Amino acid sequence: MAESSLAAVLAEARELYGVFGKSARALEVVNRALAFAPADVEALNLKAAILYELDRDEEARGYHLLALKVEPHSVEALHGLAAMANDARRHDDALEWVERGLRSVPRDPYREFIENADYRQRLVAELYNEKATALWYLGRKREAVRLLTEEAPRACPLEVENFEDHLDWLEHDADAERE
Repeated sequence: MAESSLAAVLAEARELYGVFGKSARALEVVNRALAFAPADVEALNLKAAILYELDRDEEARGYHLLALKVEPHSVEALHGLAAMANDARRHDDALEWVERGLRSVPRDPYREFIENADYRQRLVAELYNEKATALWYLGRKREAVRLLTEEAPRACPLEVENFEDHLDWLEHDADAERE
């Protein structure tokens, strides 16, 4: 499969998954891409995201880990692992994945990550949100608040509203969800 064909197949899978919410069909399409390019980091991360959406968490984790074997600085894989760790209430692990993700930002070679500033900033913002979530549940609420009101907005100024919304969720709904 040529690189342009692979890109087209992955674009189709992203659209089916992200736009139309057709996760099962998107998984079929991304599997087709992986059959031709089994070490494609974008395809591995997309498959992980789809599997996670389908509540196939361990499989999803495995695909993010596989993506990291291919590309140790994949911020998308590191974000996915942080989110899964938080969801599984493994907040110390989430912090480790987040810190590794933040250190990988200048090293991630994924073309979309390098060239698309909006995508990059949104993904980095999600790392900060995962870090704040982990800190919150670890009882380090002041650190989480400071992170979302000071450090994260400085790093990702286009995502200030995102951080405000996340802080509002932490302060009003996060603990209720745990009960």
